[in-house]
Amino acid sequence: MDREFFHLDGRTWLVRVRSTVRKDETDTHITLELVGDHETRVVSCRRDEWDVSAPDFAALLARSVAAGASRNVSLPSHVPPSPPD
Repeated sequence: MDREFFHLDGRTWLVRVRSTVRKDETDTHITLELVGDHETRVVSCRRDEWDVSAPDFAALLARSVAAGASRNVSLPSHVPPSPPD
């Protein structure tokens, strides 16, 4: 699947498969970009999790991080968190 749309909690998301993946996971994982109206998120998942007729989009979105973010890096103290949608 190159592109897929899904709706969750009243929001529409476009899913794009990124061409990059961690070098040690090339054979087993893919990286997905989840694009919403006001944000872009990224998640890595196993290929067998994605290559099904109905991927678990809610689980993928729950595991995703904001594009450009890292789970191990926090915001500097002078940067306020983004308001919830």
